[in-house]
Amino acid sequence: MVSKKERVEYFKKILNKGVCKSLVKERKEDYEELMELFKNHPEYPDKVRDVVDIMVGKNKRNSKYYEFNIIRQDGSIEDISYRCCINPRNEKHNLLSAMRNSIQPQIDDFRKSAKKECDFCKATKDIHIDHIYMFKYLVSDFLIDKTDIPTTFDDNIDNTAIFKKEDINFANKWYSYHAKHATLRPLCSKCNLSRLRSDA
Repeated sequence: MVSKKERVEYFKKILNKGVCKSLVKERKEDYEELMELFKNHPEYPDKVRDVVDIMVGKNKRNSKYYEFNIIRQDGSIEDISYRCCINPRNEKHNLLSAMRNSIQPQIDDFRKSAKKECDFCKATKDIHIDHIYMFKYLVSDFLIDKTDIPTTFDDNIDNTAIFKKEDINFANKWYSYHAKHATLRPLCSKCNLSRLRSDA
């Protein structure tokens, strides 16, 4: 039986074949496999209603990466996440994703000012920004007395969850809490990963 990780890698290879304006015309087999995969999307069948083609384009947020875009009968184009079809997002996953996305400006600001060197091993390549008191604990502490926790979310440009406009008060409280309580540091990917594993 194929694992979820293997499925992700398989469809990632299809995506990374590069820009393609029409999978129906140029890569029919890829189109058929993707349409079968998209049946697992959390918003199926609405997400793929009236789809006539799929194109591969540059990711709108980071042009180093590619994304799948579905093309509908009326000519409209919408991005779709293949990962979401393999690992469907649940409510908790979406909440964490929205909370991460909302504090991204703080992470970006720290990255600009921080020394580009791992706090542990002094490596200077592949530097991540790490929470000293882990992110999941900050989230848990923040949520402990909250009764207005959002349960539905909008999609970001990269198909991750973001807070809806009506949840702006919750989002602002979290943003302020994170700014006050989070302590950040630069770690290389190797040290960051080993830390995450030891805390799992």
